[in-house]
Amino acid sequence: MTGGGPLTASPGPEARSRVGYVMTHYPRLAQTFIAGEIDMVERLGLSVQPFAINTPDSVELAALGASERAGRTIYLKRSLLAAAGILSLQTMRHPLAMARVWFAAVRSGGGHAKRTLRRLAHLAQAALVARQCAAQDIERLHAHFGLAPATIAWLASEISQAQGRRCAFSFTIHGFHDFVDRDEARLDLKAAAAREVVCISDFTRSQLCLFSDPALWQRYRVVRCGVDLAAFSYRDPRPLDGDAVLLAVGRLSPEKGLGVLIEAVAELRRDGFGVRLRLVGDGPQRAALAEQAQAAGIAEHVHFAGELPPRRVQEELRAADVFCMASFSEGLPVSLMEAMAVGVPVVTTWIAGIPELAEDDVTALTVPPARADRIAAAIARLCAEVELGPRLARAARARVEALHDQTRSGAEMARILGLAT
Repeated sequence: MTGGGPLTASPGPEARSRVGYVMTHYPRLAQTFIAGEIDMVERLGLSVQPFAINTPDSVELAALGASERAGRTIYLKRSLLAAAGILSLQTMRHPLAMARVWFAAVRSGGGHAKRTLRRLAHLAQAALVARQCAAQDIERLHAHFGLAPATIAWLASEISQAQGRRCAFSFTIHGFHDFVDRDEARLDLKAAAAREVVCISDFTRSQLCLFSDPALWQRYRVVRCGVDLAAFSYRDPRPLDGDAVLLAVGRLSPEKGLGVLIEAVAELRRDGFGVRLRLVGDGPQRAALAEQAQAAGIAEHVHFAGELPPRRVQEELRAADVFCMASFSEGLPVSLMEAMAVGVPVVTTWIAGIPELAEDDVTALTVPPARADRIAAAIARLCAEVELGPRLARAARARVEALHDQTRSGAEMARILGLAT
């Protein structure tokens, strides 16, 4: 079966996959950094089989190259009944070894009924992955995000071992969503079973160290997300005046602090600045943010662009005067790297992993979280000081080149996976 089906025929030796990537979605507009990483490790000699829990919608599939990526992806949730049958067969063939896998899955639910049911669904999906690992001679799995994808990769690795096959796993953790619910994530169990855990920032690594056995810390590797520096070529920022275009890119969700950003825009406009805000992304807070802008009298100056394909995001960045990130919690967002690569002066909060890239008055202006007045003051300063924006932008581009070059990040991931030719 082709075209993104859950069960695919074993490929010939010349096309045999060696690494399986497990993700929530693939392809996905908001996670182009994963596609970039896969492209890079394949260029370095690996063959990747993508697994995704969820199928892409029509908007995702309309993006350039998305259909080809979807065509080679195995979608797990699409065939849960088939997955349950495969799990039953694997259990009957290896009852004692599989009993230990079942026990690990149930134990990770912590006695919570709904969570345990989710674990069993993940176990069934893991059975699909393990079957493909055997069919395609995959000896390594890597998951992006520490929740469901890492759970599935972990259990698939355990199932493979129960069947007498070697299949190690690793996973990348990103931030907020990986840590917000420790009982759901159970990163302690996954870290103990993983060969390596990739952390996108020093801050992210520190949060994993916070609640895991110090004996595991040596397997936590920092590999920073990479940016295609050729696609996000640099241009000096334009001179600013009071009519600056402000841009925020990201999910419209509580941790992004976008309500505070709207407050800052309202304050700036009351002070005589003609700033306009463009929000690229979608999420559960869209309606509430629109209502807030309306109540503040600035609805016509706040534009909701929705999720956009990468080419359109690049166009938004090149048209922006200031990139704004008001987040309350982050790992180290790729959108920040892309803005800095292009040369958009950045105003952001000094939380989590952000200061590893955004250094106050060097590569960005950083402010305390939840402070609309400080965000407004930083934007006003960029408008008032003609040389400030270009100085920050040039230093930011240099920092991105040093820390977030996709070529180097991809090479490091290939080394971690241990299969580059």
